[in-house]
Amino acid sequence: MKQTNEHIDDLIVQLLCGELSDCSLAELRAWIAKSSENMKYFQEKQEIWFSAVETSLLDKYNKEEAYAVFMQNMAQAQEAQTDSLHDHPTIWKKRMSYAAIVTVIIATTFFAYQWGGHDVRDTFADIQMEAPYGSRTKVLLPDGTIVWLNSGSKLTYSQGYGLNDRKVRITGEGYFSVKHNEKLPFSVSSQDLTVRVLGTKFNFRDYPEDKEAEVMLEQGSVKLDSKLPKAQQSQIMIPGQKVTLDKKTGKLITESCDVKAICQWSNGLIIFNDATMEEIAKRIERSYNVKVQISSKSMKKYRFNGDFLRQEQSLKEVLDALAATDKLHYRIQDRVVTIY
Repeated sequence: MKQTNEHIDDLIVQLLCGELSDCSLAELRAWIAKSSENMKYFQEKQEIWFSAVETSLLDKYNKEEAYAVFMQNMAQAQEAQTDSLHDHPTIWKKRMSYAAIVTVIIATTFFAYQWGGHDVRDTFADIQMEAPYGSRTKVLLPDGTIVWLNSGSKLTYSQGYGLNDRKVRITGEGYFSVKHNEKLPFSVSSQDLTVRVLGTKFNFRDYPEDKEAEVMLEQGSVKLDSKLPKAQQSQIMIPGQKVTLDKKTGKLITESCDVKAICQWSNGLIIFNDATMEEIAKRIERSYNVKVQISSKSMKKYRFNGDFLRQEQSLKEVLDALAATDKLHYRIQDRVVTIY
């Protein structure tokens, strides 16, 4: 049995290295199809392989190094064995750094893999991280890049992230501190924009329901590309700039701003800097997971300034501060706030 398992391990490693022949691939598929235990064993080996790649090969994918770490992790997992089926562990202690994954969207299954050259790096499942309304989420990507997701935001990337490319997709708002890697540029895309960088710190906001999308650069340089047909196609940004995309006209507007202050939301600080009531309503909705209704169009244009710490100040305290300007009143019923 042990010899059989060693043979299957060899087949799995060849597959993950992209070197499995068609004949051996058919053999491996047949073995996996025999039982749910075999399928589970295969999936566990994949987890160990992926963790070996992501923790040791942050700059460039290297098959030989990945294989060495893979075998080391297999040995460590076997040492941690407490129960066994087929004389090997059914539960591997080594886990990917994706342990904080909120949702895994299965893009492919084993039998749907397109193994022409058997390069499974292109067939990984997508990983989706989410910050629900009323919360923030910190995401550590496999290459060491840190992303703070604001309320109501989602970040999606492939399990193959960091092997051939460093591409992520975002819905909502994120503050990015990107690990420098000249060989593999980092890019983040939304429905309307794409930003490409080598290593930098920037804020990216594009909620589908908003009329505008914004990119604010704190450090380094980025290239911004609009996906809208009417828009100016691209722009290079420098630190301290904010570029706003008008989704209706496609126009890109560049201006200076205090990026560090604006990005303090990643530390739980809500800052209103000459913000309209309409903008504030959206921030309150996302920060406190409520629905805000404004009674008149003219009131949406009222402007306010203020700083609030979300962890320490309640929704009522924020609304009380706004009402103290004598420009508005409010009432709260269930999770609906009415401004009048």
